[in-house]
Amino acid sequence: MLRQFTELIMGIVSWVGRGKIVIPSMNNPKLNLGSGLSVAPDWINVDASPNSFFSHCPLFLLKQVYHFSGSKKTFSRDGYLSILKNSRFIHYDVRHKLPFLDLSIQYIYTSHFLEHLYYDEAKYLLQEAHRILKVSGTIRIGVPNLEYAVSLYQKGEKERFLAYFFSDNHSNIFSRHKYMYDFDMLRRVLSDIGYVNIKACRYQEGKTPDIQILDNRPEETLFLEADKNNKGNHERSNS
Repeated sequence: MLRQFTELIMGIVSWVGRGKIVIPSMNNPKLNLGSGLSVAPDWINVDASPNSFFSHCPLFLLKQVYHFSGSKKTFSRDGYLSILKNSRFIHYDVRHKLPFLDLSIQYIYTSHFLEHLYYDEAKYLLQEAHRILKVSGTIRIGVPNLEYAVSLYQKGEKERFLAYFFSDNHSNIFSRHKYMYDFDMLRRVLSDIGYVNIKACRYQEGKTPDIQILDNRPEETLFLEADKNNKGNHERSNS
């Protein structure tokens, strides 16, 4: 009951705040979409979880939030509190128009998030990311690699394979995967939107700042970077 009430309140707040434009104060703004608690200093972290919703609350309340947030499996209480109090969170449902001006963001990072959106939702988010990126801006994406998932099936690890497509978590529908990608599939979506220089990247290698902190799960993750379509150049990358 408490979870349902919290989700209702968060939904109302997210809906009310949809028209509010966020103007970053830094010179080269960096945006982490669907961040969860995987954050780095000086990034704007956009997320629709209870953690981001309560991040601006007093410390005594955050100590109570910690116990029902589901973060106890990964973070100590002090670590959890430190992340929320020392990071900039915006509670927002990114399935809606992103609350940033055109050409306002230098770097966008999103990891293990697109697969939790339906295909049309993910494509819309990538279109919005392209809109708000500066001309010289870069997006870095990390998603579970469909090729890796298929390799598990081929090796007989069928339960692990199925876990990429089905969830046994009855309480949290947001943890379920709604789509999967390999490099060609994701490259095609990005190219159609207008991104250029689309390249697969190694774990913690690329031009996006702080990936030594942000990148995770190297074995199963497809990492790639793409640039904003520069000065009307419609070149398509075949990398």
